[in-house]
Amino acid sequence: MSEVKVYAHRGASGYALENTWSAFYKACEFGVGIELDVQITKDGVVVVYHDDNLRRLTGVDAGIETLDYEEIKDLPVGRRWLRKFQHHQMPLAYEVFQWAKKKNIPLNIELKSSFAKNAKGPQILAAMLEGMKEIHLSSFNAELLKEMKKLMPSTEMAWIIKKNVQLSRIKEMEWVDSIHLHKRLLAKSVKADVFKLDKNVRLYGVLGSEPLMKRLDPQLVGIITNYPDRVKRKIASPLIG
Repeated sequence: MSEVKVYAHRGASGYALENTWSAFYKACEFGVGIELDVQITKDGVVVVYHDDNLRRLTGVDAGIETLDYEEIKDLPVGRRWLRKFQHHQMPLAYEVFQWAKKKNIPLNIELKSSFAKNAKGPQILAAMLEGMKEIHLSSFNAELLKEMKKLMPSTEMAWIIKKNVQLSRIKEMEWVDSIHLHKRLLAKSVKADVFKLDKNVRLYGVLGSEPLMKRLDPQLVGIITNYPDRVKRKIASPLIG
């Protein structure tokens, strides 16, 4: 069976605020890879943040691609009533990348929609990632992955699918190296279609207690989870194989 790598979803977000240094440090303690989300500002600065709109975690109702970095760099990030006390700020992607490189932490870098709205976004990100190993890029936007593949031909590109009907399109997408999907899509009716594509597969939304953990398919190369410690223990169990 292929080695199944565990990735902490937005950092160890089951234990710390998503996409923050606290969540990344916690993931590092668990000795796992990290899945994180990158966005690009109006003036071309790449930051780590999930939502296209800043409202949920900053209170500012604006698209991240409409603002310059100077307008967002000091914004407190967190749940509405906790922002004043937790002192989280939006990490710079470059700093996270360099930290992960020094720590030899594998990264699953998800490109959000602001990159599709910034003509120079893919080139900026590709330059930042030059020379980095143990990374792969993922996105819901297949065309964005196609552009990134042209810039980074040796880097794995993972398409995040929402519906099983998308599977039929993958055969035409030579730039797609792997598939990411929520565990709910891996129902029996979809499972055969997913695994007969002969693509690497990573699942997200996994908690570690699911029946699927009892026998992992050989094409499953990664699990993306809010609770990486739990999943890591399950994978290490001799009862699984």
